[in-house]
Amino acid sequence: MLIKGPGILREQNQKKILSLLRKYKQTSRKDLAKWMGVSKNTVSIIVDQYINEGIIREVGVKDLQTAGRPKILIELNANAYQAIGLVIHHDGIEYVVTNYYLDVLKSGFIEVEGKDITAVCEEIISIVGSLLEEFSDVLGIGIGVPGIVNSQAGIVYESTNLQWKNVNILDKLTAFIQIPLVIQNNVKMASLCSSVYDEDIAASSFFYIRIGDGIGGAFIIDGSIWNGESFTSGEIGHISVDPNGPLCGCGQKGCLEKMISRKVFSEWQSTLSVMSEDERERVTELQLQHYGTLLGISLISILNLINPGKIVIDSHFNKYEVFQSSIRDYLNHNALKIPYFQTQIYFNEEAFSQSVGAATAVIHRFEG
Repeated sequence: MLIKGPGILREQNQKKILSLLRKYKQTSRKDLAKWMGVSKNTVSIIVDQYINEGIIREVGVKDLQTAGRPKILIELNANAYQAIGLVIHHDGIEYVVTNYYLDVLKSGFIEVEGKDITAVCEEIISIVGSLLEEFSDVLGIGIGVPGIVNSQAGIVYESTNLQWKNVNILDKLTAFIQIPLVIQNNVKMASLCSSVYDEDIAASSFFYIRIGDGIGGAFIIDGSIWNGESFTSGEIGHISVDPNGPLCGCGQKGCLEKMISRKVFSEWQSTLSVMSEDERERVTELQLQHYGTLLGISLISILNLINPGKIVIDSHFNKYEVFQSSIRDYLNHNALKIPYFQTQIYFNEEAFSQSVGAATAVIHRFEG
């Protein structure tokens, strides 16, 4: 049996208090003790230390009209800590700095050739150096990378978008950056942002799908990413939905990514220039209906194999009702009833930020 020392337990309690305050915004020492299953004295010692350090502050009194001692409300000083989130794109690096509540304090985009590994690393070091001069209490840096990423070792096994193969970006950066680094796939980073910013996404598990120039996914359980043994969990873009479809780089035909990605849609729309506006609208509606059916085919695999509480679809197609309705129609007629009826299909209105998701990963790591 593993026996944990008092120092480790105290550190765990410290981080748990910060996590709960980030979640509930305002609460009391008594409520924290109840949620954590520890004594009020244990909580009070930690909270008082945080108050002295300016990390927590008392903000008022609750339950003045009830019997007994009133509860003193406390909250985080959101700006006591910051996190940096970076995302590498084919044409540059997107960055944000957030406070502990993940409100954006600063953001920007620096152009750089994404295929040039040396140039990308030099630019990351430059960006981080500049931000650390401006923000003094940064907990760490999250970096989102398109492709298959070993998040434990910081290795990009393969990125088609960047044309990287077996790049240990963690090793390349740690010699110059002394604070913690979290390396992860960019879509998986965005999934963390979705669970933080949208109160409708509150299930204990959900499957996140992002339809962009490519298609990726992530399975989230109790706020944590399930990577899988080879860090390829969530690769919904490589589910074949049409055996007669175009050949994919993975070797299959008709992969979802080759059938309904934003890039595929844009290329298809460019062929409609000779049509009248009414004809284009009619044909586009039929195409989006077909896209919804194809996505529905892939979702049945998710429902049956993973059985998440929710499925979150993050796509620019969501603004088209025909896309949403065709997904639901296909699932209504073809999915197993028990998993489908107990899984909410959620369509977000605006794309979730990958860079804020990367900052979220830093805070999750800190709260550990």
